[in-house]
Amino acid sequence: MQILMVLLGLLEQIENDQFPLKVKADLKELIAAAPSITSNPRDKTDGNISILTAMLTILLGTVQDLYGIGDETEVSLHPQFLDYQQSQIRFLVGDAPRGIVVLGRYVRTWEEVFYDLCHESLHLLDPVLNIEEAMVSALEEGVAVKFAEQMYAKHIKPYCDSIPVTSPVRAPQSQYFRAYCAAEKIPDDVLRGIRNAFGRFSNINHVNKFRELTMAYLNETEIEVLMAPVFYPRSTSVRI
Repeated sequence: MQILMVLLGLLEQIENDQFPLKVKADLKELIAAAPSITSNPRDKTDGNISILTAMLTILLGTVQDLYGIGDETEVSLHPQFLDYQQSQIRFLVGDAPRGIVVLGRYVRTWEEVFYDLCHESLHLLDPVLNIEEAMVSALEEGVAVKFAEQMYAKHIKPYCDSIPVTSPVRAPQSQYFRAYCAAEKIPDDVLRGIRNAFGRFSNINHVNKFRELTMAYLNETEIEVLMAPVFYPRSTSVRI
């Protein structure tokens, strides 16, 4: 299956300290030997479950290489298919909140899984516990789409030329698309510096500082787009 070759190639490229040689070797062995992988990622086989975990682990390592190591929020590396319209980060509420990636109802192929896990892995760097109360800057979503689009174009499009069903490219009037169009103009090393300066992409709360960091790439309207809050639907936690 072509997606497995993509994962093996990405694994070799990860360079951050979260991925020592033994971790890489274990993941490589898991990918190479996973039994009962099916063409439908929603099939609950041991092989599919293993590959979902390996995929998210590798993509999180890749996004950390670009933008820096994530914060200390506890996250699960085991994505779940649930009946939500869109893929998203949910929080399991127990003794300590734990972030988990939920794959939405429209994700049906391994390539669509790859796209959505790219997007959600960016959010796992600095998960926002309660997006109903927090003001999440649109830069967070813009960078998530940028990362997903870049990764898909580089690793999936050479053998699968369809646009992912969840890509904001399909919805050019959406806030996500407008944020992506601005964020994609900012080089990745500059984005890493922005995250260092503000602590996270979701908290761009100083207009002059942000303008200074991005004025070489963005106009005033684009700066305002990326600083604006994202409007999310309600119900963002799962109680267990």
